[in-house]
Amino acid sequence: MSEPTALPTPPAIPASQALPALPLQPADVWPALRTQLLVLQPTPFCNIDCSYCYLPQRNDTRRMAPETLALALLHLRQDGLLDAELGIVWHAGEPLVLPPAWYAIALAKAAAALQAHPVRVTHALQTNATLVDETWCRFFLDHGVQLGVSIDGPAALHDRHRRTRRGGPTHASVMQGIRCLQAQQVPFHAIAVVTAETLADPAAFFDWFEAQGIRELGCNIDEAEGAHARSSLQDSAALEAAHAAFIEEGLRRHLAGRLVLRELAQAQQLLAAPLPRWGAGRSRWPANAQVQPLALITVNVNGDWGSFSPELLGQPWPQYGNFVLGNVHQGGYLQALRGPVFERLWAGIAAGVQACESQCAYFEQCGGGAPANKLYEHGHLRGTETLYCRSMLQRPFAAVLRAAEAALR
Repeated sequence: MSEPTALPTPPAIPASQALPALPLQPADVWPALRTQLLVLQPTPFCNIDCSYCYLPQRNDTRRMAPETLALALLHLRQDGLLDAELGIVWHAGEPLVLPPAWYAIALAKAAAALQAHPVRVTHALQTNATLVDETWCRFFLDHGVQLGVSIDGPAALHDRHRRTRRGGPTHASVMQGIRCLQAQQVPFHAIAVVTAETLADPAAFFDWFEAQGIRELGCNIDEAEGAHARSSLQDSAALEAAHAAFIEEGLRRHLAGRLVLRELAQAQQLLAAPLPRWGAGRSRWPANAQVQPLALITVNVNGDWGSFSPELLGQPWPQYGNFVLGNVHQGGYLQALRGPVFERLWAGIAAGVQACESQCAYFEQCGGGAPANKLYEHGHLRGTETLYCRSMLQRPFAAVLRAAEAALR
């Protein structure tokens, strides 16, 4: 996607739908502002070269300094953003290019920074698994790190998009890492990117994961974001129909207990219990961390940070200053609420949530979508339905609902 010089004209919001006042005041938010998830970039560098990756700086070998990590957590405490629980995700770049010793120090720093606040911290890490060995397995077990492994299924699918920096296949290396995890009894889930090729044979795709003894699977769609300008799934009614068939194939296995598919499990949770509410000003919306200010904070390697969709931080977009709301070396998080970048960003996101509320039948199960997908699919933040919405929430929820209704007949 070429860098825009001006946003397309967004749809107007009716005057009767009053947006939250600017500047946003912490006292205007209900319940109180709290950070649920902190995404940390230990390094931008990745040791492989995936064709659909959205990250623009995968050649950058910098490491997050201990001071940056400490400040990222200290500001959460000083700004009163900590609740009883906090999830920390090490992501963006390939985290395992840094050694276990680096993470041992980092986790100790995190614990020290938070020791004055009674918060339960869980650490999670997303990896391509090419560097997993027994030393890493011991580290994961010793520190209780929740682990996600990126693998797109059988070699023919995986190696089409997940290549080495010299263009070679990576599937064999990933499988070696997975076998090591399994041998050492390290719990993990898999995340696959679903492309147009995946949809050609859903049964073979799911069969492969079952055959490898992988029981927990998330299926991210191929998304147009950042450096990845175009999805293989977009603008195709035939592929959207094929994705519906893919969901139905997965549902049969999920309901039979053969696989736990993340999107379907989440749909079952939504069917069982509504999302909690949150609000800004007079608005009350279903909870969605990607549209709630500071509920999700992403900090990159040099301490620049952003909120809302993690994929936004560092992406070039003139109106939003690369989505950088501040730097942990220059102050805390709350002060960003008074800044011009936050005000422009929040105004667009809030308008997009209200547009979803007025137009989408799935709003109560979603709470306003993902700002990053709206931006890259519509060119602005005030849009509503996206390919991501249809694929990741609407179809899984509708499939689970149909299955539940059929079971009651």
